[in-house]
Amino acid sequence: MKTIGIDLGTANTYLYGRDSASAEPLPLILPRISDEKGCIATVVLYEDSKPLLIGNIAESEYYANRAAMPARTLRSQFKPEIAHADSGAMLWMTDFLRQLRAALPQGVLEPESRIYVGMPSGTREDFSLNLSRCFTQAGWPRPAFVRESDAAMISCLQSGVLDIDDLENRALILDFGGGTCDFTSLESMDVLQNGGDPLLGGRLFDDLLFQVFCRGDELFRRDAPGCGYEYYLHWIQCKAEKERFSDAVGLDGADGVSLHAVWHDARGNRRDAYVHNYTREDFIRDAENYVATDSLRAMLSQYADRGGLSPQARDLLQGRRIGLLSWFKSILAGIDGRRDMAKVILTGGSSRWFFVQDMVGELFPAARLAMSRRTYEDIAYGLALYPVLAESHAAARALLGEKIEAFAAQACEVARNIVAKHAAFAVRLCTERIVDRDIMPVLEEAQKARKTVEEVERAFVENIRNDTGLMAVIREKTEALREEIQYELQQRFRAWLRQNGVPLAPRFEFPARALSKDFFDAVSVKVSRLAFLNIMDFMASAVLPAIAAYAVAGAIAHTGEPVSAVLGGGAAFAGVWGLGKVAKGFLWKRRLPGFFLTESNRRKIVQKNKAYIEAALGKAFAEVQASLADDAERRLHRALEAMLSRLTVLNQVRCARP
Repeated sequence: MKTIGIDLGTANTYLYGRDSASAEPLPLILPRISDEKGCIATVVLYEDSKPLLIGNIAESEYYANRAAMPARTLRSQFKPEIAHADSGAMLWMTDFLRQLRAALPQGVLEPESRIYVGMPSGTREDFSLNLSRCFTQAGWPRPAFVRESDAAMISCLQSGVLDIDDLENRALILDFGGGTCDFTSLESMDVLQNGGDPLLGGRLFDDLLFQVFCRGDELFRRDAPGCGYEYYLHWIQCKAEKERFSDAVGLDGADGVSLHAVWHDARGNRRDAYVHNYTREDFIRDAENYVATDSLRAMLSQYADRGGLSPQARDLLQGRRIGLLSWFKSILAGIDGRRDMAKVILTGGSSRWFFVQDMVGELFPAARLAMSRRTYEDIAYGLALYPVLAESHAAARALLGEKIEAFAAQACEVARNIVAKHAAFAVRLCTERIVDRDIMPVLEEAQKARKTVEEVERAFVENIRNDTGLMAVIREKTEALREEIQYELQQRFRAWLRQNGVPLAPRFEFPARALSKDFFDAVSVKVSRLAFLNIMDFMASAVLPAIAAYAVAGAIAHTGEPVSAVLGGGAAFAGVWGLGKVAKGFLWKRRLPGFFLTESNRRKIVQKNKAYIEAALGKAFAEVQASLADDAERRLHRALEAMLSRLTVLNQVRCARP
C-alpha cells in the first residue's frame, strides 16, 4: 500500500492502509493477531526471553498453554516508557513492531510505502526519536509522526461529525482510550491547550469489573486471583463485559445488567461466574471508591518513580482509594475556556461511558456534543488520509503565496474605508457633544450674567478640556471600529481563501486591535487640543458682527441700555463693527450686552461654531486616517505573512473526502 497509518496505542494498535490518492483508507486485518475489526492488542509474548507472538493470539496463548507458562512472559503497557528510552520498553516495542511487520499480508508493505504514526498530545520530542529508532530497527521505513489530535480531527472532518465551520469557533477533541485520557482544545486550527492523564484509561475499569466479579461470585473470588488464567479473565473477559455493560447502560438505558465471565480450569472444566443486576448506581459507587488490584499496580509499576503525576495517579500507584469519575471530572475542569467551547468531539473506546457525556454536558454547557463514528479507529484512519492532504496543501500554499499581495491590497482598502466611516461618525458625535454640552450652556449663562468675551472663551476651553464624555464617545467608536474591521476582514478572508481552493480558513489575527488603539490615541490627542482651535476668534470676528448688524439697534431701543455702558462710548460703537478682525480685541474686556445672547442669537452662534468645529475636527481626523492607512498596510502584510507560515495541512481536508 502507498500509505499505512498506525495508531500505536498503549492497550491496542490499529492499522489503516490506502492504495492511492482516490481510495478510502481501509483497516488492515491480520489473521489471529487482530480481531475482525482490526484491533491488535499491544502485547508481546516471550518464551525463554525470545519474542514468540504478539497481539490477540499472544494473550490467548499465554492463557491457554499453562504448561509453558513458567518459561513465558507477557509484556504490555510499554508504549509510554519509550519517551524515557527505557531499555526494556525499547526492546519490547522493537520486537512488537518486527512481529507486526512480519504479519502483514504479502504486498501490503511496498518499497515506496509511507508510514505515518500518531504522536500523543504533550509528549516530549524524545518520544518520536526513540520510537523512530524502534521502527527502523524492526525493518520498517522511517515513519513520519503526526499529532494524534490532528489525525483524529481529519477523521472526524472526513466523516462529517466535525464540520469545517466548527473550527472557526473553539472545539475540543476528547480521546478517552484504553490507556490514557487526552484532550486537545482548538480554535481556528490553532491548538490552544493539550492535556490529560497517562494513567486514567479503560484498563482501570477492566480492573474494577474484575473486583466486582471477585466480590459478587464466590467461585470467581476463590479461583481467579493468582491463577494461571487470571490475565485472561482480568484483561480480556472483564474488558469485554465492561464494554457490554457500558453500552447497555449508556445506549440502551438498562437499569441493571447481568455480568457473565467464563473460563476453563486446569482440568479443562468450564467455569461460569455471574453478577446479576449490576446497575448504574452500583457502578458509580464502585468507581468512586476504587482501589487498584496488585495486578494492575504491578503492570503500572514503571510509573512509580516518574515525576509529573497527578495526585490521583500517585494515590492509584500507592494503593489508596480514589474516585475514578471524580478524576475524570477534574481533567475536564482543568480545560481553559470551558464556557466558550462550541463543540466537543468524543473519541476513544472509553468515551462511550454514560458518565463521560453527562460530565461534558455539565462542564461545557454551551457546547454541542458529538460522538465520533470511528471511536476506536479515528487516529489510524486520519493518519492514512494525512499524506493526500499534505500534497494538496503544498499546492494550495504555493497558490496563496503568489496571491497574498492581492488580498493585502484589498484588505488595506477595506480597512481604510472602515476607518474613514467611523472617523466621520466620530466627528459628528464629538461636534454635537461639544455644542450641546460645552458651548450652549456657557452662552446661556453669559446671557444671564453679562460675561466678557474673555470669560466666555475661557469657559469654552475649560468645558472642552474637562469633558470626559468626549473620550467615552471616542472609546465607543474605537470599539465599534475594531469589531467591524475584525468581522469584515475575516469574512473577506474566508471568501478569498475558498475562491483559491482553501475551504478551511486558518486562524488569522487581523491587526484590528492595534489599528483601533492607534485610532483612539491619535483622535484623543486631536480632541484634547480643541482648546487651541480659537473658537471665540471665529465667533467674535465672523458671528458677532453679523448678529449685531441686524439686532443691536432694535435691541437697544427696546432695552434702553446706554451704548456707552455696554461698549464704552458712542464713537466706539459707531465704528466697532467695521473693524472686523480687531473686533475681538475691542470686546475682550467688555461685558456682552444681554441682547447679544438671546435665544435666537445663541442658536446662530452655535450653528456657526458647529460648522467651524466640525470642519476643524474633520481636518484633524483626516490627518489621523492618512497616518493609519500606512500603518494598516504594514500591519496587514505582517499578519498575512505570519498566517501563511502557519498554514496547516488541515486546510485541505474537504478536498480529500472520498
